[in-house]
Amino acid sequence: MDLTVMNYVVNVADCGNFSQAAEVCHVGQPALSQQIARLEKELGVRLFHRNPRGAVLTEAGSEFVRRAREILSYSKGLEEAMSSYAGLHRGTLTLGLITSLQCIEFGSMLSAFVHAYPDISFSIRQFGTYQLSDLLTERKIDLAFLNLPPKGLPPQLAFEPLGRDRYALAVPYDHPLAARAEREAAAAMDADEEAGSVRDIASVSMRELKDERFIFHQPWQVASELVLEACRDAGFEPNIVCRSGEPTNSMYMVQGGMGIALFPEEEFHDRQLDGIRQLRIREDIIKEVGVAWRKDSESPLVAEAVRFAKEWSRLV
Repeated sequence: MDLTVMNYVVNVADCGNFSQAAEVCHVGQPALSQQIARLEKELGVRLFHRNPRGAVLTEAGSEFVRRAREILSYSKGLEEAMSSYAGLHRGTLTLGLITSLQCIEFGSMLSAFVHAYPDISFSIRQFGTYQLSDLLTERKIDLAFLNLPPKGLPPQLAFEPLGRDRYALAVPYDHPLAARAEREAAAAMDADEEAGSVRDIASVSMRELKDERFIFHQPWQVASELVLEACRDAGFEPNIVCRSGEPTNSMYMVQGGMGIALFPEEEFHDRQLDGIRQLRIREDIIKEVGVAWRKDSESPLVAEAVRFAKEWSRLV
């Protein structure tokens, strides 16, 4: 029995199926399944009930996972303690990420960190902010790069802001608001207004969206809370005709005329679609992105990663 196979079992328990666990562990599903089957044969017990929908822990499996988590935690703590003696040259960090981190240039940040500490390895798990918050609290990840929820994070977590992004409105090109913005922009240009003034004129207030059909984020996403709060501050409950957790799908629905949607401005930079007009929202709807970690963490790797992220955010 080795730590790698223990980790496989724990990840299958967390994911609920073998294929997702294999992705998290960066291993092929057949290899992961074979290793777990070999372990079950060695132990003489079944750890999972297999079914077409996934895998469910047996009673023995639940006990195995509980003890395996303790062993893996001790092992990781030992590795982190030794990394401090090695001058942070070795170790492993498990990172949690939301999907949208362009405003802090996360890819470049991670690349720079890897260049500075080439012998530190990473495991990455991608979920929404609230799921990442739970994983941090449960000590299943070391750090999370996420959005700050309107009501904040659990008290046992620390948060360092790294970047901010405004929300903007996406409407179909033939929407009356888009046509009005075009007329106002053209009038401003005829009056020889400065470019900045043109951008201010090509905008709308949230109050003007009262009777619109909205394409919303999923309820468990921070974006949904931010936009819902903005609508209520403007005095109305949004008419939500569809929800999607994937910005590209939402953009396509706007393009097809199903409704309007609000996205962080970074999403417009990455998804240039014909048939969609971006309009500025006069009210401030701000997404705050940062790094979160457990306040009781004693890991030198976590402390160094947080320090590096803070320094990086000052440069971008």
